[in-house]
Amino acid sequence: MEIPPYEESKDVIQRKLDQTTMILQNINAYFLLIDKDFIVCDTNYYSLNKLPAPEVGMTQKVGDLLHCRNAAEAGECGMHQQCKLCGIRAAIGRAFHKKESFQKVNASMNLLNDKEDKVIPCDVSVSGAYVVINGEDHIVLTVYDVTELQNVQRLLNIERKNSISAERLKSTFIANISHEVRTPLNAIVGFSGLIATASDEEEKKLYMDIISENNERLLRLINDIFDLSQIEAGTLNFEYSEFDANDLLRELEGMFKVKLFNNPSVDLICEDSVQSIIMYSERQRIIQVMANLIHNAIKFTKSGEIRFSCRMEGTDEVYFYVSDTGIGIPKEEQQEIFSSFKKLDREVPGTGLGLTLSQTIIQNLGGRAGLESEVNKGSTFWFVVPLIMDPYN
Repeated sequence: MEIPPYEESKDVIQRKLDQTTMILQNINAYFLLIDKDFIVCDTNYYSLNKLPAPEVGMTQKVGDLLHCRNAAEAGECGMHQQCKLCGIRAAIGRAFHKKESFQKVNASMNLLNDKEDKVIPCDVSVSGAYVVINGEDHIVLTVYDVTELQNVQRLLNIERKNSISAERLKSTFIANISHEVRTPLNAIVGFSGLIATASDEEEKKLYMDIISENNERLLRLINDIFDLSQIEAGTLNFEYSEFDANDLLRELEGMFKVKLFNNPSVDLICEDSVQSIIMYSERQRIIQVMANLIHNAIKFTKSGEIRFSCRMEGTDEVYFYVSDTGIGIPKEEQQEIFSSFKKLDREVPGTGLGLTLSQTIIQNLGGRAGLESEVNKGSTFWFVVPLIMDPYN
């Protein structure tokens, strides 16, 4: 039996229609055919908020179909006061008025879930094609969910800003390093020449003290740079041993009492722990961190006192601190104090490396660091490390 041509054509058309419908229902975009009253005449219903498709024959506007929170609160799309500010609604209105299409209007929407008890933020990109169907104006909207893309873009922008900030800090740091190297070198060279011509022994001693001080400053700078390079390469060395924390404090006291001998306006007070604290950790690195903190306290304390000590924190940690009565640190700058290449006071000599190195050492020892500070009253820098460090953990 021969199939009439028109019947064959109907089958072809139906197959094509089914194929197109299947594609539209599975494509990662939302298509809506709307009339001048914003009523959705047809849609493939790609759910932006993972909701079930609306019932067949339901009359809905764009915001109702999308479960826009504003539409739900007002009872109908277009009735909420915020609808006047909706960029999508404005673009559709202009398209109908001018009888033209529009491209890529980006908007942020708050959608509701099926129970209408949870708001789902959603970023969309909407394009509209102006068409005439049976003599009536319509717009074919194409809606893309770009929420994930926008989130990635925001993260990239944050990373870019952080990267630019880090590069700027690094450039400032390099310029500061050049100054910090040249200053002690110039002093060493200059005063070495003056010693040769000085006839008075007291004058020679003064020059020798200046040279010694600048030698120490230069050595500390070189050690900091060397440690920084090891941190960058991941080769910073740690050697663990057993020691008494009180002995460590007394060693630090001896080191810095000599430095403050000619500075009677600052009292250095070492407070022994009330109990013997036998640690298994990296003794020299803890001394390095404490020395950095005490050195900073001396730099920023013109007069007053500097106290340092340690105590048990619970049963398995040791709390070390250095407290001063110096200039203090503004609250807004405290978050950046441990940042790489960050130097808060340009008037005070130094590279700003000490605290960065200290924090890295403490983290490698399984500890944590922090500070409390008040402007013109002083600061307390502290860190907590395990009493017994497991090098293999």
